[in-house]
Amino acid sequence: MATHLEPHSINSGALKRIAVTLAAVLATGVPLAHADRSYIAQLEPLTISIKRVGLSGPLISIGLDEAGSLAPPSDPNVAGWYEGGSKPSEVGRTVIVGKVDSKGQVGVFWELRQVVVGDEIVIRSKSDVVHSIATFTVTEVTLYRKSDFPTLRLYSNKPFPGVALVTDGGPNVARTAYLGNLIVYGQFTSKILLY
Repeated sequence: MATHLEPHSINSGALKRIAVTLAAVLATGVPLAHADRSYIAQLEPLTISIKRVGLSGPLISIGLDEAGSLAPPSDPNVAGWYEGGSKPSEVGRTVIVGKVDSKGQVGVFWELRQVVVGDEIVIRSKSDVVHSIATFTVTEVTLYRKSDFPTLRLYSNKPFPGVALVTDGGPNVARTAYLGNLIVYGQFTSKILLY
């Protein structure tokens, strides 16, 4: 014999807890299933894309060069995330660098100059078991003179996940050197885990 659950048989405290849990899941985009933290820690970023402007390319991890600077990968079609900082969707800002062009050819961040506040940045990562799709919303697009590069701001610890995409920008003197850097800042919106 089937039992019928009357609406009043669930107390208001339980309903409130269920509502808060569902609201949190819907707000973050994280499914109810969870992966073991060791699998999530092993996630390696693979690609970056901004659909509205047609930007897409592979991601690799990079460190500082011999001068202590963060230079983009030598392959102009590849972007690099700074392995000394946070991974995408972890607490802190992930710094990602890429070339706007190289030797007359467009680079992975050529379309970055068309990005506006509100655009969506998608970073896909994977481990042996889990795939992750992390989404960030662009909150700021700023062109800096190279002499005013915001090093402290860029690498400062943040209590929330975010990204900063960095490339050359501004006037290109005699087609040999850009005078500025374009930085696109994004704040974490959601993450989906696929198994």
